[in-house]
Amino acid sequence: EYSTKEKKIKSSNMKGLKESTAFSEFLSSFLNIHSHRYYRRFFCCLILCHIITVLLPYSERAVFVPPSFQYVLSFMYEMWPFPTFNFSNFGGDQGMGIIFLRNIVFKSFEIQVILLYVIDLLPKIFVWKKSLLWKTINAVIVTIMVAQVPLTLIGYLAEGDVMLLKVRTGSIGLSFLLLLEIMSIREQRLLLISKTKRKLSLSSKVKLSPLQQYFQEKNEKESLGLRQYTWPEIIQHDKPGDCWIVIHGKVYDVTNFVDQHPGGSMIYDGAGGDCTAMFESYHPLALTKSGPPEKYLIGEVRDYTDFYSWDGEFYDKLKAKVEKALPHDKRRNSSSLFSKGFVIIIGYWIGMYCYIKYNNIWATLLFSFFGSQVGVNVMHDGNHGAYSTSRFLSWIAGASLDFTGSTSVVYKRSHNFGHHGCVNHLELDRSFDTTFPLFRLHKLQPKMWIHSYQHIYIWLIYGMVNFGDLFGTFDELAWMSNYPTRRGHVSRAVYWTHAFVKFYWIMFDLVIPSYIHGFCHAFPYWVMHMVVFAYGYALFFAVNHWTTEAAQVDNTSVGRDNWGVLQVENSSNFAIGSKFWTHISGGLNYQIEHHLFPGYAHTNLPEISEIVQEACKENKIRYYSFDSFWSALAGHYRHLRSLAMED
Repeated sequence: EYSTKEKKIKSSNMKGLKESTAFSEFLSSFLNIHSHRYYRRFFCCLILCHIITVLLPYSERAVFVPPSFQYVLSFMYEMWPFPTFNFSNFGGDQGMGIIFLRNIVFKSFEIQVILLYVIDLLPKIFVWKKSLLWKTINAVIVTIMVAQVPLTLIGYLAEGDVMLLKVRTGSIGLSFLLLLEIMSIREQRLLLISKTKRKLSLSSKVKLSPLQQYFQEKNEKESLGLRQYTWPEIIQHDKPGDCWIVIHGKVYDVTNFVDQHPGGSMIYDGAGGDCTAMFESYHPLALTKSGPPEKYLIGEVRDYTDFYSWDGEFYDKLKAKVEKALPHDKRRNSSSLFSKGFVIIIGYWIGMYCYIKYNNIWATLLFSFFGSQVGVNVMHDGNHGAYSTSRFLSWIAGASLDFTGSTSVVYKRSHNFGHHGCVNHLELDRSFDTTFPLFRLHKLQPKMWIHSYQHIYIWLIYGMVNFGDLFGTFDELAWMSNYPTRRGHVSRAVYWTHAFVKFYWIMFDLVIPSYIHGFCHAFPYWVMHMVVFAYGYALFFAVNHWTTEAAQVDNTSVGRDNWGVLQVENSSNFAIGSKFWTHISGGLNYQIEHHLFPGYAHTNLPEISEIVQEACKENKIRYYSFDSFWSALAGHYRHLRSLAMED
């Protein structure tokens, strides 16, 4: 009797396990199908065709429909569960059988959006492993977006305002394009995470070869009794109250050190991850040579691989010379930076006031210019901890990014850790993840047919990057890096603050101007603001690493490339010595110096530039600077074109 019960229990457990596995396989298949690039591309192309067709004057034409086809259209209308208008009976004064082309476009757009909502968007929200509150909020938001389409058509029937219908259809279509892109990114992340988990589970079961066993035993002997931790164990400790970091393969529990840390809570941005590059580049030479306090050391990373070499004397000697010329404790608190930041912030608020009140081209240009200047001159230094020794002032400077519609939390993690620590490294640099497949920026990235024209269309894409910063940052909060270590804990307060910032931004940038001046008047100026704002900062970042003169690396050279040398060779400067470009670009024209010493205020970079150049010359390291911003932009174009031409 006991054995029979035991068999039943085992059978039920196995059945539950099979059902769980079956559900996981179904979820994986569902994500694979719906996130497939051709599936997304198909819907994006359809929506784009609708937008273009609506804006063309040919949509005002009327076409004759035979009675048989008209009967089919009427039957389809009766079967369609969301009736707005029967376009087969909407012939105006010209009588039955005459259909305006715009009505066909509008009705087909409505059908497509609702089918996409029912088949893809709504199921996907409830498939994702999120809380019920998260699912409900997102379902309501997407439902409201979809409902705008039939409501717009009903309003068109009532008022007959074709121009309003065109503008609203265009804006709704653009919103859905952005929504599809955001969902595609999230789905690809989920797939990447599931694949990573499978690889980790398989790797733990794989039998080591004799050579691997030898090195493992060697590492254990050299560990001096320190406990060995795996990455899946380390990444769990990524939050306040439980914060671990990894430096040069050693694991430190810095939970009780955060309050004493000069950078304050910035350490949470690397919690549960490898902070080697941040430790070396942000701290003075004396500390990097002695290492973190031993009392926080708790173990080592099992089978640790450092992606870069820290041997050699180039970076240490350079840091010693720079600290002698400009002591580490004086790298911030620049009076010129404070005064410039004050003027820019005041200019931004004045620009916003003029934009809301007058909503014309000059007010839009003023608002956009100061918005981009906030990005390159204030928030960049603030989020690098290079603005002030005061934690509060540095936080204010970094948080200025949030007032422009983006998020400082994402920037610090994806930029400081996902770019600075691994610049121009194909598998690690975040920049390659966020731009592909729109652009091909590395020769080892697969080439698609569209990349043959990237040097032509990229200038249009740069004008749209601000839309991605506005709508795509919620997904970035849950970013998984390529190490694979999660970049720190994200609290609920951060999510709610982020949501409030988006609400505030969309209210002041679009809703209030639309209320005052009318949507049709305000919407084009909003788009103009987003485009000009984007060009104001995107081009400065583009010419620093994606040029013919900046080198690139990949995983084929893991552990061999010196980190300090790579910061020089994988970056390029422009117009050094020009005060105008230094101030207008926020010091991004000294990109090499900035990457070597990211904790230095950008107004101090010209002071250490000659020291860096002399050190590079002594060590025969290539240091390149374009004569002007325009020559750097030409170098960026040549880089794009060369990758467009070669396979």
